[in-house]
Amino acid sequence: MRRAFLAAALLLVLAGCAGSMAKSPELAGEPTVYAKVVKEPDPLLLGCHMRSRPSEYNRPNTYTYCLVKKGDKYAVYYDWRDGKTLEEHKGWMPFTINGDRMTSDTEPSTYLVKDGRVWHNYGGRATLHPMLPK
Repeated sequence: MRRAFLAAALLLVLAGCAGSMAKSPELAGEPTVYAKVVKEPDPLLLGCHMRSRPSEYNRPNTYTYCLVKKGDKYAVYYDWRDGKTLEEHKGWMPFTINGDRMTSDTEPSTYLVKDGRVWHNYGGRATLHPMLPK
């Protein structure tokens, strides 16, 4: 009985954490930096997305972003964590948006739309990793 209660409590805690970035109070506030827009973003880039865990890495970095429109401007709330050191970088960050691509101005990540999905590319490598809506 106690084990079932603990399992149920854990599920409630995890459910409360899921989507916490999407409901984050930071998103309700005014961004501290806005994206440079070369061309309006593909609608698939909008909203919150997280990178699925690549199976080829033992301790992969994690990447989550929320692209929001504030008035006539766009801003990106970004959260990435180094898989080895667990150092986290979180907050409004500068990006350049060019239609179906969104590139970080602070680290070598690009998010792009391909085949009706959002993908993550790191540093121009050939590998693309799928992003999941959050």
